[in-house]
Amino acid sequence: ECSSNLWVAGDAAAFLDPQLGRRRVEHHDHAVVSGRLAGENMTGAAKSNTHQSMFWSDLGPEVGYEAIGIVDSKLPTVGVFAKATETDTPKAAVTKSNEADRSISEQMAETKVVETAAGKVEEGGDEYGKGVIFYLKENKIVGVLLWNVFNRMNIARRVLKEGRSYDDLTEVAKLFNIHAPDRKSTRLNSSHA
Repeated sequence: ECSSNLWVAGDAAAFLDPQLGRRRVEHHDHAVVSGRLAGENMTGAAKSNTHQSMFWSDLGPEVGYEAIGIVDSKLPTVGVFAKATETDTPKAAVTKSNEADRSISEQMAETKVVETAAGKVEEGGDEYGKGVIFYLKENKIVGVLLWNVFNRMNIARRVLKEGRSYDDLTEVAKLFNIHAPDRKSTRLNSSHA
């Protein structure tokens, strides 16, 4: 409710995000969830907007990403990458869930967190086809981009909600299961604006 008996949702809605401050989000997931929330609140539900909307894109059958929060190239970033397998593609993610809409497949996913050892750090190589990129503001994670890592938004939402600083982002990346138990190599990239 933006004013007494006046409701707004979707791209037109600016709102106070409890973790990230005032925002305006122009993505499908936000339009669906904020529209539903506005409708419920019009009938007296009095619910708060606490959903952290995600967005995604497939850049062909072999490459895709899912992202959440403030994903801005001006922010410092830290990326943790691992070797990809045949199942680390948008096509495999949609086929596994039997849903054409990735927003639906993300909601249906049951994510299991398995922590594995990150192993040694290797430089170079094109074989690192999946990873997690963390966007930082004042040393806190404010955005997460999952590159060829699918249906892990519940973990990314939890990381953003915690709103804390981490000494070692490779440890946080383990939450996203980018390292299969038989994979031990990672590459750590970092850039600062």
